[in-house]
Amino acid sequence: MGRPRTPLLDRQRIVDAALTLADEAGDLTIPALAGALRVSPSALYHHVAGRAEIIALMRRELAQRIGDPGLWELPWDQALDAWAHAYRDAFAEHPGIIRLLATAPLSEPFMHTLYEGAVTVLDEAGFETAQVMGIITALESFVLGSALDLVAPSAMVDAVVRDTTPRLAAALDAGPAGRSRADHAFELGLRALITGYRSLLVPVPEHPTPTTTPVVPPAARTAAPVPGDAVTA
Repeated sequence: MGRPRTPLLDRQRIVDAALTLADEAGDLTIPALAGALRVSPSALYHHVAGRAEIIALMRRELAQRIGDPGLWELPWDQALDAWAHAYRDAFAEHPGIIRLLATAPLSEPFMHTLYEGAVTVLDEAGFETAQVMGIITALESFVLGSALDLVAPSAMVDAVVRDTTPRLAAALDAGPAGRSRADHAFELGLRALITGYRSLLVPVPEHPTPTTTPVVPPAARTAAPVPGDAVTA
């Protein structure tokens, strides 16, 4: 029997299967991945070094959807807003990978390049260097939680007894339902975050225009009288 023209296994197939497996099981193991691909575990090692590299490839797959280099040419608040939306949409498609990526160090150069863009736009906006990574981490934590909210039940607070908790019931009635509930919460929270970040910026003081002493022509100068001098008419 001749060898198949199309390889049975390649890195992209491994990544696609790993993303599916993570979504279904919330975890990733080499035996489970090999089973999903119907190959032996040893066959995977012809293409990847191990589980850590597969997770890195999964991260690259998602980063390609949120790493538009032109993003960081925008003003800092618009850049963070666009990044947050792209970030949430990418992870909402694969919520099972969130725990995997959140517990794996960011050691890939392509991720360092992505973060360099975020750090640069915040640094040039005037944020203190010591605050920059905290700003990014807080935003990412919010985005990842919002991605999970997209796949959560449409009504997270249920079976409310109106007579017992009337204010809660009224708040639930006033808010949107379904996918709109998650979108509304995301937009509200993102606006609050960016507004809060804006308050961290220290206004650059305006330098007053230097004042100059007017030059008096010599002919216009009058010497002050010296006490005791005679004054002639």
